Amino acid sequence: MNVGAAPLEHNPFPARLPDLGVHDAYCAGPEGRDGYFAFADRPEPPDADEGGVILIGGRPHLGKSVLAHRCLHRHADAGRLPVDLAGRTSDGLPGPAECLARMRGVHPLPDEVRAALREVRSADPVEAHDELGRALDGRRLTVRLPRPDPNLRPAAIADRVLAYARAAVAANTGVYLFEYPYWVEDQWTEVTELVERDPDGPLVTPVVLEPFSDRDLMAFMRARVGGGDALDALLDLDPKVLLRALGRQRASLSPNNLTWFNVLCHQAFAAAIRAGAARVAVHHYLEAAVRVGAP
Repeated sequence: MNVGAAPLEHNPFPARLPDLGVHDAYCAGPEGRDGYFAFADRPEPPDADEGGVILIGGRPHLGKSVLAHRCLHRHADAGRLPVDLAGRTSDGLPGPAECLARMRGVHPLPDEVRAALREVRSADPVEAHDELGRALDGRRLTVRLPRPDPNLRPAAIADRVLAYARAAVAANTGVYLFEYPYWVEDQWTEVTELVERDPDGPLVTPVVLEPFSDRDLMAFMRARVGGGDALDALLDLDPKVLLRALGRQRASLSPNNLTWFNVLCHQAFAAAIRAGAARVAVHHYLEAAVRVGAP
């Protein structure tokens, strides 16, 4: 401990990152939520002016929900009507016609969308969306879907994605946000290849989220503690060296997702606070790594 330095009392890292929840009038998007930051290496919401599906893929805890929220936030700013179904159970992710029926029970829902849904009579996915598009009288939707059943095989995922893409285009070039979590990269590859081979493949915009870079994690650390000077004052170690050391153990401990890295930092600061230390040192992070385990 530094001579005369007061022991740490405040842990700047929450025990868990806040859940962004369902996008509604009270959730302005990640730009306005504590705990979420603008990362230089993360993808921006893609252009979807022609409608279809934005297919967001990636392993758990890489920011799929955050990107979906950013899409809803940006599309709403551009005049689209946002609908978030992510808080609803997936039931294996029904087809787009069933999705319209489910929307009727969503609250809050823009009055314009609710009125248009009452005019939809067809059970055919594309025709039903065409009716919805006419009832919206030129307005366009962006709908975030519930996550699919993790037991669905890639071929079934591709079929659902394409069905939603065709339906969305029928509804005034609407957009469906489809979050596809996977553990094995081959599953993502199979889905995107099946989509690309289909005549309607151009209606789908795939976005895959890679593990967070060291630069992203450094930006996260600085933002959580209040800047670079504050970080230097709190750490008795070089964070770049720490990240490289963790990166070399990627088979067991890897800073590749923000949820795990946040928990690691929280535990390291907690260990330093318990020890009455004035700064967080390497051994506090090593203790935390043993406590937290692999991501």
